[in-house]
Amino acid sequence: MRFEAIARDANTRIGYAEIAEKKIVIPNILWYSSTRLPAPPYAELKLNEDIKSGGTFFYPKECENFCIPPALIYPHFFPDEIHEKIFSINKKFFGDIAIISAKGKKKNAFLYVMANAKELFSNPREFVSAIVEIRNKIGYKLLYAPAIANPLNMAILSYCGIDLFDSLDIILKSRKGVYFTSEKEYKLDELEGYPCNCEYCKKGIDDFEDLLFHNYEVMRNELIKIRNAIKRRELREYVEAKTHFNPNFASIIRILDMKYYDYQEKNYAVIGNKIIASPYSLYRPDIRRFRERILNRYEKPRNAKVLVLLPCSAKKPYSTSKSHKLFNRAIANSINRYTIHEVIVTSPLGLVPRELECTYPAAHYDISVIGYWDKEEIEMIRNTLSDYLERNKYDLIINHLPKELSNHLDIDAINTCKEHPTSDASLEALAEAVKEADDMEKVKHTERRFENARSILLYQFGKNIDNFLKNCKVKGKFPDYKIYDENDKQLASFSMKRGLFSLTYPGGKKLGRNYWVEIEDFTPKGSVFAVGIEDADERIRIGDEVVIFHNDEVRAVGVAKMNAYEMKESKAGEAIKVRHYKS
Repeated sequence: MRFEAIARDANTRIGYAEIAEKKIVIPNILWYSSTRLPAPPYAELKLNEDIKSGGTFFYPKECENFCIPPALIYPHFFPDEIHEKIFSINKKFFGDIAIISAKGKKKNAFLYVMANAKELFSNPREFVSAIVEIRNKIGYKLLYAPAIANPLNMAILSYCGIDLFDSLDIILKSRKGVYFTSEKEYKLDELEGYPCNCEYCKKGIDDFEDLLFHNYEVMRNELIKIRNAIKRRELREYVEAKTHFNPNFASIIRILDMKYYDYQEKNYAVIGNKIIASPYSLYRPDIRRFRERILNRYEKPRNAKVLVLLPCSAKKPYSTSKSHKLFNRAIANSINRYTIHEVIVTSPLGLVPRELECTYPAAHYDISVIGYWDKEEIEMIRNTLSDYLERNKYDLIINHLPKELSNHLDIDAINTCKEHPTSDASLEALAEAVKEADDMEKVKHTERRFENARSILLYQFGKNIDNFLKNCKVKGKFPDYKIYDENDKQLASFSMKRGLFSLTYPGGKKLGRNYWVEIEDFTPKGSVFAVGIEDADERIRIGDEVVIFHNDEVRAVGVAKMNAYEMKESKAGEAIKVRHYKS
């Protein structure tokens, strides 16, 4: 038995598993099959055939090969001691498949079946808590939640970390005359027409079997949508769209974001696709991580003495927009341009320093701009700006934000926005205000370029950057920076595609044990697979630049395809895509 993930998104993944002597795609559906209820012809895995039941706790059957073991399951609300006690009795039945409870212990297995799934799913808070507890116990092993999946909730279940579903809920609801679409369920006799073009709807649904197989089609289509969303890293957006049809889904997302940030953040990549910002985005893990890195890792360019606060733009990166080109012309009115630091104020990110405008997710989000800021957004920006200014000191602040936002900020600044940020009066006021920098210590563009690179590296790696940059110079026009050592050997270059610095092999050697991976004794040339990894820096996320070590020797540099936890746990799959290696 083996599982290999090939793509990851948020808390889930897509990959291949060897189950019951078959190689199937994960996530997947266990289709119930019997003589009375045959599985659909496209079923990859059949419940009651490929995976059978080992009977009940009181009447166990002999478990041949791959089967769900018997177990005595108490309700979730029973005390922990009871769940732990019953585990010690149940575990003798467990083999390749084991039952896992949020309150009990675990026995090592290939596939885990979630206990109390139906009971828990009716309560979003308890369900999320249980999922996090279970995932913390089993790591990245396969997880099956029985008897709760249908086309409406499969996406949110997948987002939470469920790998396998079944068709049991569909069968029960089809018996009750429920007709499914991917958004809602209807009573069949209340429909005026069928909003579907499957063969059963085209001919007309006459009986239970027609209805069941229509619902099967909807469920299969939903599975395909989920897989595609994972591959495209759009599952979060797809799940958010589903919240309009069920408030419990909204509760699950909000509870995960507000209470279990640490659980989610490690599964979110540091690179990604476009984010369509929504009311849920403020605490979305990759967006919150960006804000926290700005406040905890990032430092402003040390030679920047004047802060200019600017509004965001619809076009990304901001500097390519018409409004920011106008701002740039006004700021260029200062003869000491390179002591001026531009920081963009935006929701849901908070603050985006100009040098990070190409970094995910700053260059990858769209948000509806109507000139209205809700209380939660204003509070986030006020707190973020206050914390930022506590850590980063300037001699002067110029506030070029619109009054709808500016009126809520308590800062000592020159206000230059008169009507609209791009109005002639506002731009003239900005151009006049930046002349205050002319009397300050002059900063050369080469000095500022070095400091910009340092700030980006601090955001990316978090520490040991001054040692890395010692005796180095930075060349190139923003954002195409390249870093060279004293012997003019290239150490790193900024990648617009990734929004991060990419290391050369000499750069990896100089960076040292920062975002490091320890491998067995071999020289990687194309990829490093999880089976060859012994340890990894726990800060590593998908998309991070990593330095590959064996003992004290740097063997290669590359890009992480797994987070550190999965690298250390998994025995299959590409963990790092190697760029440069020791020759």
